[in-house]
Amino acid sequence: MIEPITVIGVLGAGRAGTALARVADSCGIEVDIAATRTPVQLKYHLAQYAPRARAVNAEEIGERAQIVVLMVPQEDLDDVDAPTLAGTVLVDATNRWQQEPVPRWLQAHLDEGMSSSEAIATHFSTARVVKALNHLSHWDLDAPDRATASPRRGLLVASDDDAAAALVSSLITQLGYDPVHVPRLHKGRIAEPGGPLFNRPMTAAQIREVL
Repeated sequence: MIEPITVIGVLGAGRAGTALARVADSCGIEVDIAATRTPVQLKYHLAQYAPRARAVNAEEIGERAQIVVLMVPQEDLDDVDAPTLAGTVLVDATNRWQQEPVPRWLQAHLDEGMSSSEAIATHFSTARVVKALNHLSHWDLDAPDRATASPRRGLLVASDDDAAAALVSSLITQLGYDPVHVPRLHKGRIAEPGGPLFNRPMTAAQIREVL
């Protein structure tokens, strides 16, 4: 049985990252958050949008966290130092927008037919990558009725690493959603923009029907 998640790390302090930090805090989960700004610069931003999150340097993001959630724009992925994520359970919560320029390595993998999460897993090869938390908006992420809704909203969890997926599924349950585990990372493509799950509220049962 998996123990409850007590600490997560969030890479990215934009609307999605701070929304996740607020939700996690409301569930009793501590949050370390990092961005391109220094912790001193970031703490003023967090004071308004995620006041209980702890600002840290990016290279420290995996030191305490049981899970690290990647929430930076894909165009900024080259700013993320891959070695600092070695051994972490890394949730790819990023999205590919057609008008957005992306790093050459990412575009090359996409041109080969990979899903964006497969490309990210190839680049961050020492991390245990799970696709999750990308197909709902930041408004929906911290909706006040998320845990009391009946039935609850389902969220996809796709990974080639079953143990990492189980850990992320535990987090999603704590956040007030029902995880739907898919044991193949490439199947996370259905959660990308334009896919049948993206920004469409569905129950876990409805997601399984799509699958």
